[in-house]
Amino acid sequence: MTATLVEGARGETAAVPRAGGKRRSGRLGPWLYLSPMLLSLVVWVYGPLVFTGVLSFLDWDLTSDQHPFVGTDNYERLFGEPEFPRAIRRTVLYVALMVPFATFVPLGLAIMLWKRPGRMSEIYRALLFLPVVLAPVATAVSWQFVLNPLQGVANAALGGLGFADDRNWLGDPDTALPVIVAVTAAKIIALNMLLFGAALAAIDRRGIEAARIEGATEWEITRFVVWPQLRRTTVLLGFVCVVLAGQWVFTNVAVLTQGGPDGSTDNVYHRLYVYGFTFFDIGAASAAAVVIVLALTALFGLRIVAGRLAGRSARAETR
Repeated sequence: MTATLVEGARGETAAVPRAGGKRRSGRLGPWLYLSPMLLSLVVWVYGPLVFTGVLSFLDWDLTSDQHPFVGTDNYERLFGEPEFPRAIRRTVLYVALMVPFATFVPLGLAIMLWKRPGRMSEIYRALLFLPVVLAPVATAVSWQFVLNPLQGVANAALGGLGFADDRNWLGDPDTALPVIVAVTAAKIIALNMLLFGAALAAIDRRGIEAARIEGATEWEITRFVVWPQLRRTTVLLGFVCVVLAGQWVFTNVAVLTQGGPDGSTDNVYHRLYVYGFTFFDIGAASAAAVVIVLALTALFGLRIVAGRLAGRSARAETR
């Protein structure tokens, strides 16, 4: 009897490490599944980011074996010249002009198509979504032909309507930036309209019908029934536009205007490209990249703080 108890105690004691091993393997399991993604982030995102930060303190032209340490000279030169501060101002202007096209315009289109379901609605949605599936560079080259001051379709159409047909859309500082915004907005409107449509699919139409029975107008239904349920989507897409608007316009700027005329369409991403691949000034290009990353990090931080403050105020109101 005593031997049996001892053997049972030994068995229980021996089972403890096995249980602990199972718990440890259970804790490591999710990390093993995540390891390929984490490794990819380290290799393709954070590793190059750290390397870029190191290059921002060096003087290198991509061809020389010498890359001496210059400290903060690249940053001082970046903000000491007028081009980069001007590019920052242009980027802010791009953001301000792109936000309505990323939020309210696709929101209105999505609601109109959602309220009138049917075959024609699907056709309109497909036609509006067409710019998204086209290659960005091919789209920019096509617009280059359309906006040609001598043989472009735009001036020919204006001439047929009785307006002046000799405008240089991309060569005039007054029109170049609005044209870049309009060309870029076509794709952003189409993509965000699809995202708003996905959000609208979760709305119960019975609430709309009930509001109509009560005598509410279409504007009242949109304002007080539909819009409150799309507010978070609108805020999210607006924030995404603030973060990515400079990248969205980069292809059109690089193909159509190269930052001109007189820097009127330049932005920080195109300026980074010019530093790195036109002047081969890798130090300045890396410094510009670091400045962009820090600015985006600050934006994300403000977004998180604003979200927490909004959550606290909402909880306080419910109490």
